[in-house]
Formats: sequence, C-alpha cells, structure tokens
Amino acid sequence: MKVLSVVHSPFFGGPHNEVLRLKDIDTPVVKDDEVLVRVRAAAVNIGDWHLLRGTPYVMLEAEGVPVHTLRLSRLRASPDPRLLLRYARDFLPTVGAVEAAIKATGACVVQIGGLVNSHAAFAARRAGAAVVWQIVDSRPPPLVRRSAMVLVRRLADAVMFDGESLVGLHGGRASLSVSAFVYFPPVDTERFVPSTERRCALREQLGIPVHAPVVGTVSGLNPMKGVEHFLAAAALIATERPEARFVVVGGAPASHQDYGERLRRQADGLGLPNPVVFAGERPDVECWYPAFDVDLITSLPRSEGTTTTALEAQACGVPVVASRVGAVGDAVTDGVTGVLVEPERPEPIAEAVLRLLDDDALRARMGAAGREIALERFSAERTADVYVQAYEAALAHAASRA
Repeated sequence: MKVLSVVHSPFFGGPHNEVLRLKDIDTPVVKDDEVLVRVRAAAVNIGDWHLLRGTPYVMLEAEGVPVHTLRLSRLRASPDPRLLLRYARDFLPTVGAVEAAIKATGACVVQIGGLVNSHAAFAARRAGAAVVWQIVDSRPPPLVRRSAMVLVRRLADAVMFDGESLVGLHGGRASLSVSAFVYFPPVDTERFVPSTERRCALREQLGIPVHAPVVGTVSGLNPMKGVEHFLAAAALIATERPEARFVVVGGAPASHQDYGERLRRQADGLGLPNPVVFAGERPDVECWYPAFDVDLITSLPRSEGTTTTALEAQACGVPVVASRVGAVGDAVTDGVTGVLVEPERPEPIAEAVLRLLDDDALRARMGAAGREIALERFSAERTADVYVQAYEAALAHAASRA
C-alpha cells in the first residue's frame, strides 16, 4: 500500500508533524501476513517557503519522506475577494497537479490534511485512489464547515477526526455514510520524556535558576494561537510571583511577521521583572518542555483540534493550562492532567497557572498522570493502529464504490 498525504498549508503544522511521526510505518506494517503500508509520501504546498527557515519540505526530506512540492491553491480566511477568485481560477490546475503526483507515487490511498481544500479528493477520484479525509481543527466558520462537509460526505471513503469533539461540530457520525475514526496526533514518547537533565541544562542555557517558576508555551506565532493572551496572563502572574519566568517557543511565518512584532512590543511594554524569552522556531522542542513548570496554551475559539503541543507537554510530564476550544478537552483531562479555562480571559488563565505554581504536589500528580495517559493514548504506535484501520476501511469502501 502506498499513501500520499496532501497538505495545503506551506507552514509546518499538525499534518506535516503526523507524516514525520508516522514515517516509521514506511518500514512495512504487517497484519495477517499482508503488508499494509509500504511507502508514505507527501504532496505539500511550496507557498512562501523561500521566505522561511526550517521549511516543511526540508524537514520532511531530512527524515526520509519522499516529497512532491506543488503550488496548491487554498482557501484562506481573508476578506480580499482576489484570493477567492485566484482559488477558483487555480482549482482545476491544482486538481491536475495533485492527480499527477498520485500517479507518480502510485498511491492507492490519498490522505487529505484539512477540511476546506478539496482538490485532492477530486484528484483521487480521477486517479482511482481511496480518499481518507482528515478533519484537524475547528477553524472554519459554521457555514463554511457545513458546505465543506457536503463534499466530504460525497467524496471521502473514510473520515478521520482529530478529537471526538470535532465529530459533533461537523454533523456527527450519523451524517456520514462511511467509517469515521477518532485519533490523536502521534507523539514520539521516547523523544518527549520527563528529564531533570534537560530541565537543568536548558535553564542554565537561559540563565534561569533551577527552582524559579517557569511558564512556557510552544506555539507558532500566528493570530489563532492567541499568544497575546499568554502575555496578558504573564503580567498578572508576575504581580503575584515576580520571580516567575515566561518562555515562548515558536516562530512567525512570513505572512504573520507583523503579529510576531506586535507580540514582542506587547511583551516589552509589560515591564516584567524578567523579560519574556522569545526562543524562535526550535528543532529541539523536546528539550524545552521539561524546563517548564506549566505549559500554557491560549488558543482562540475555532482554532484547534487537540493541538499537538498539549500532547507533547503531557508526554514530558508537564501539566497543561489550556483554552477550552476545539478538541483540546479531549487531550487535556481537566483536573487530572491540567486545567481547562475559558479562552481570551487573562484573569482566569492567570488564576489557574498560579494555582499550579503554588502547589508542587498537584503539579507532580498532574505531570505523572499526563505521562501515563500519553503512553496509553498519544504514542505513534497507537495512532498508527488507527491510521491503518482508516486505510483499510477506505480501500474497502472505494472498492465497493468502483
């Protein structure tokens, strides 16, 4: 079986990460003496990569994933009508480009990373491949979501949801005539681990005392991540705990450089006793989580699936305070592995963080519970099982349709 993952976003995110984490199923996964997955390739959008460092293309190729780079038109959340006209103009050429990639790889399964860009589904139908359509977040507004689901129901051979909560947001299982699967983005639980050594080394590198409270976030600097609310909460936390340190790990893509600059100006204007550390995009995020006492996620409504950073933090034994948005509540068990709070409200966010910073035993219990759940539910092996089930179901449905 050959699988082609089609990702329209030119910026590294969940779908790219899933391809990387599951690349090990390129080494054949065998079930009942049958090789299920022989090769995994990716067709990914070039977009603005010439403006970026550490691009998805480079990262995927470096890990041995065959990549077809295409200029894929995509729907974008913008009031500019020219973007919609460009999307319509480029739709058929984009379908043709994806179809050519399907034929070049010999893929029998096409995996679509995202709801609203349907080119790959039409291309797969034309090429005779099965379609596994992944719904990875809650970002599209309700009207767009309902319209896009019409195509999902018509063209998908199996549907994968990044969290149970997304199923209901997209019409529920009863609205689908094909098999639906819920999965968590895979985490390498041997790479993301609790580590006192990493904690001490990273803090020494940053000049942070070993016992100083550290609140961190690992997030791309784009508006839907709501990092301005992380900073607003930091100001309130520092009022009670002036010794606290705050760390932001992640870079701004070319299209959101102005947002990244606004965040830095906001941080400078807070007048914190200890300036916010903006670490930029890092290839070694597994070394940063253990340095945190709390991982804080302040994503906006209609922005997330389960969000990979919540899973990685828990795998590292770090409790999470997160906005109750999308399917984040499926990943963070409120009161067990972290605390869920209302989005865009710095006061309750700060209160939740302070409660954890003030209770070492509670943080330790939540961290241990998070690690245990990560091993049980978030590992790449567990996710791979769900993927294989989805591929089998899609191939069976495509065969019956043919």
